Amino acid sequence: MKAIQVIDTLDAGGAEKMAVNCANALAGKIEASHICCTRREGLLRNEIKAEVGFLFLNKRSSLDFGAFRKLLIYVKKHQIDIVHAHSTSIFLCALLKIYLGSKIRLIWHDHYGKSEFLENRPKTILKFLSGYIDGVIAVNQKLAEWSKIHLKCSQIQVIRNFILPKTRRPRGFTLLKGSSTDFKFICVANLRPQKDQISLIEAFEKLDPGNVSLHLLGKNFQDDYSVRVLKKIENSERKDAIFYYGSQVDVDAYLNEADVGILSSISEGLPLALLEYGLAGLPAVYTNVGQCAEVMGDYGIQVPSNNLAALSAAMKSMYLEPELKQKGLSFRERIELNYSAATNVTEIIDFYTKS
Repeated sequence: MKAIQVIDTLDAGGAEKMAVNCANALAGKIEASHICCTRREGLLRNEIKAEVGFLFLNKRSSLDFGAFRKLLIYVKKHQIDIVHAHSTSIFLCALLKIYLGSKIRLIWHDHYGKSEFLENRPKTILKFLSGYIDGVIAVNQKLAEWSKIHLKCSQIQVIRNFILPKTRRPRGFTLLKGSSTDFKFICVANLRPQKDQISLIEAFEKLDPGNVSLHLLGKNFQDDYSVRVLKKIENSERKDAIFYYGSQVDVDAYLNEADVGILSSISEGLPLALLEYGLAGLPAVYTNVGQCAEVMGDYGIQVPSNNLAALSAAMKSMYLEPELKQKGLSFRERIELNYSAATNVTEIIDFYTKS
């Protein structure tokens, strides 16, 4: 079995991280593992293992026949039989399936992050393309049910997102800004409206001033929402305790210096940020969306989305009740047991086989 993961960019987002995780975890488990980035490389390029084959298409437009030809040649040359398309890369990969037919099996990995608003999801093109898809992997049950209703594919399975542990490298300096005595909240989420960093900042502002700080990691898309977040920080009375770091590839190094992870989303699939918090031994305050509650179990504080008072109160509890922080160690064990590569990669290989 030879498989290629296909993803549009290698920016540090959830779908992108999972594409890289799949490629890396499959290396050594199947005959050959490859990954293809269609539009733009990014920080995650350096996370790909040396033994994983890599292809960059530099796709310029939706109908870039040069990029399609490059992918076709690569798939034929390396005798790839499984094409694993992540998110919107399905459009290019479906063309490949139409051209090659039964020579490849096409798997679509649905990472759709707005699973609370599936009634608004465009489906006409996906429904047409689904006739060429051999199997759908959904990151949560809501997405799986959506596929069963709207797509023409019988092989649909929920497979959990998973995380690969990294080797911790000693550092002679700290990454998180502010005072070394601060109680540090950290949020790992790209600057998108569904991540609702605006509410998080407002909830933080309600906390009593003191030795507490908020640290935000995530990509700035140079759009209206990103501008709003950065202006919110700039104009905040607590701006000296709120820090934004942009997109970072070595997220675990930042997490190792924090005390509590935060996720203030109004919609999620199965967020890798929570898995990263767990692997770092951090308890979390999180909104009850997507699969967050399933991931967290009893190892954090759950709050409704769009509820500033509840979010702020939960954050306050975390630094006023130190025993809550001890839940992070148990949370790490939960992540290592349920969201490790070993179990989930076996499920992916089995799904490849039966699709």
